[in-house]
Amino acid sequence: MSTIQSSLIVGAGISGLLAARKLSDAGIPVTVIEKGRGVGGRMATRRIGPGVSDHGAQFITARYTRFSELLSEWQKSDVVAAWSHGFPDTEGRLPVAGHPRFRGAEGMTSVPKYLAAGLSVHLNQRALRADVYDNMWRIVTEQNQEFSGHALVLTPPAPQSLALLSDAAAYIPESLLRELQRLEYHPTLSLILLLDGPSKIPSPGALHVVDGTVAWIADNRQKGISPRATTVTIHASHGFSTTHFDTPEESAVAAMISAVQPFIGASVAEAQLHRWRFAEPVRVASVPALLAVASPPLIFAGDAFGGANVEGAALSGLAAADLLLELFRKS
Repeated sequence: MSTIQSSLIVGAGISGLLAARKLSDAGIPVTVIEKGRGVGGRMATRRIGPGVSDHGAQFITARYTRFSELLSEWQKSDVVAAWSHGFPDTEGRLPVAGHPRFRGAEGMTSVPKYLAAGLSVHLNQRALRADVYDNMWRIVTEQNQEFSGHALVLTPPAPQSLALLSDAAAYIPESLLRELQRLEYHPTLSLILLLDGPSKIPSPGALHVVDGTVAWIADNRQKGISPRATTVTIHASHGFSTTHFDTPEESAVAAMISAVQPFIGASVAEAQLHRWRFAEPVRVASVPALLAVASPPLIFAGDAFGGANVEGAALSGLAAADLLLELFRKS
């Protein structure tokens, strides 16, 4: 394997970070570009007053051996902790599958922060375009920075990744381009509340809601990540989120609180609304990572390829690294 080969990864969510981690461990120089102020993507944890709230992905499950082994490693390293074996709905019905659900030790960002340690991650760098120059991929950012690598892995939602390529999209075979263009995502409105007292959400601190407005409500204090204050995370349903994605914040917040008022149980001291435009893929691609161009390598990865949960996104990142390592071995 040539030591001069390098990889450029856009997105410091779990897909991008696990791809970067595996490539780096194999001796491949890796640069990760992230538009946000921190790593994690939808594995997002936010402070609200003295409280802490997970406002993106809510928990982690494992069904496949490769990810189970990773999760076990994280648990031994105190990066994750067990939360529950399932959550009831508002009628008190528990799911049939009682496999464990894990949380980040201090919130869901605990995992990406752990993975990012020691990697070359450039935050606050919003990629504007990707092109090929001198047989290498080059990313130009909004901050007038340029990054280059022998291979490019794109882990943002497919519409955002395709928008980066512009003229470089001509490198992608038409059939693959159509497949990428067909990938769609559900939006989600995520509301976090700081309460002035305990909530009325029953143990273990979360409910699947089936009223049509809200899909999920969780108590982050019961969850174990907000010891100093009670915070509640509310996720709107796909239908409500789609219809009201651009609704003024005050109106959306009022509707979501009203839908779960019996479970809030205390006065709301503060509310923050976050709009996830690409929260969950409508359907998953047929491969865990897509090699769109072999030379110079271009790979698409993320939850729209591996699966619509943390495990799926993680496995997609690992699959992207597998593809690149195999290409590098052959070169």
